[in-house]
Formats: sequence, C-alpha cells, structure tokens
Amino acid sequence: MKPSHPDAFLAVDLDDYMTVLAIIANADSILRPEEMAFYESRMARMLINPKLRSQMRELLRHDYDVEEKIKGMDQRTLRLALRDGIFLAAADGEVHRTEVEAIRIVAKYAEVDQDRLAEIWGWVKEGLEWMANGPSLLEIPLRD
Repeated sequence: MKPSHPDAFLAVDLDDYMTVLAIIANADSILRPEEMAFYESRMARMLINPKLRSQMRELLRHDYDVEEKIKGMDQRTLRLALRDGIFLAAADGEVHRTEVEAIRIVAKYAEVDQDRLAEIWGWVKEGLEWMANGPSLLEIPLRD
C-alpha cells in the first residue's frame, strides 16, 4: 500500500502521525493483525529505524482522550493521519463505531468537512476492493 511517497512524511510530525494512528487502532479496544500490519507498514514507509519503531509500538498500549491529545497537532499531520487512519480502521474488514467517532474528531481538528471525509472513505473502499482482487490474478489458492 503506497498512497504517499516517503518524502510526504518529511512535512509532518512523525510522533503525532503515529499517535493518531494508534488512537484509531485503539478506539475499539481490539488491535487486530490487519491493523497492526498497517501500523507497521506506515513505520516502514516512513523509514523509521528499528529502535524508534519499538517506541512507536508503545503508543498502541495507551488509552487516549482523542480531543485532548490531538488539539495541538498541525493540520498537515492530522490530514495525512486521518486518511491513513481511515485505511487502518477498515483494514480488518470491520469498522467499529468507536473508530468512526475517533475519525470524526480527527477530521474536525484537521478541518476536513463531511463531503471530503466521505470522499476519503470512498477512496479507502475502492483501494480495499482493488487489493482484494489481487490474489485471484494468481490463479492459484494462497491458502491450503
């Protein structure tokens, strides 16, 4: 999954970005393997070194007051994290209402209106459908 070039992350606060993803991942109190894989893939995409990755994983162990945590974050970071956070929330095939609520709060602070938010959700849905078709192109089962 490559929606942004690694250079896109040079303009954002990496700690804040990963915190927003952790907030969304933790919103339903269940960290599924698909969400963890997405979280890990974002760290890899940002070329974060292994020692710092370990620290970023610790963000997944906390409960957050979403508004309190994000209210001082910059808009660029929030918008990139919002888009990727929606992808993270949908990665396991089930979006919980608490994830949606966390996403709405992030959208509010990122100044993303409902129309643009719906557009992002649509982009994520299309992306997941596109990726789900990939295994069928192999013409062999990936699982026994």
